[in-house]
Amino acid sequence: MEINERNQLAAIAKILVRNDHDKALDAPLVRLLQSGQNTVRPDLFSFAEKWSKATSPRALAELWEEFKILLALHPDLGFVVIEGARIADIPSFYAEINRVYMADESWQIGSLDGFDDLLYGGFGKVQDAKKKTIIWKDIAHSRAALGVTTTLAYYQEKLAANSPFNHTYFQQKLADLQAGKGQTYFDIVAEIIQSHPKIDWIY
Repeated sequence: MEINERNQLAAIAKILVRNDHDKALDAPLVRLLQSGQNTVRPDLFSFAEKWSKATSPRALAELWEEFKILLALHPDLGFVVIEGARIADIPSFYAEINRVYMADESWQIGSLDGFDDLLYGGFGKVQDAKKKTIIWKDIAHSRAALGVTTTLAYYQEKLAANSPFNHTYFQQKLADLQAGKGQTYFDIVAEIIQSHPKIDWIY
């Protein structure tokens, strides 16, 4: 039963983050309602019942807020929601990741290596979930915020006179980006996510 519920929640997430027509929600809401009749998660049933009966056009902003609350109440299902509109630069990217994953931890992550380690599991909000899914809302905003301008500044910081980092490595990264063939910071984040085959990514 849990698998079916999870599948319907994932289907709803895809529709909401991709801004599909709200009529596309009808089928996964009905299936969630049916699977939830004997569920140990009555709030899933209540959510599905409310929004399956709502007339179109649905109040999607309200639905989205209720949907996020629902997922947050069930970390064992393994869903996390990244609000892409909150991301304006590299520090705010980590602020969002820490808000989502690390609220119950006594420490924070702040590097690409730390983000990679987080996705391997062992700590963070959904560490005990059998299956994990990142739902990334407003990803176009994040992609732009972590784009070429931000990445150039990131590499230039690594190349500062007193920087302990490998200057040759970052000089090459900077040159590649300036030549239009390098990765942006967002590209690196995306590559890290995609390197974890056990994590689904909805955007």
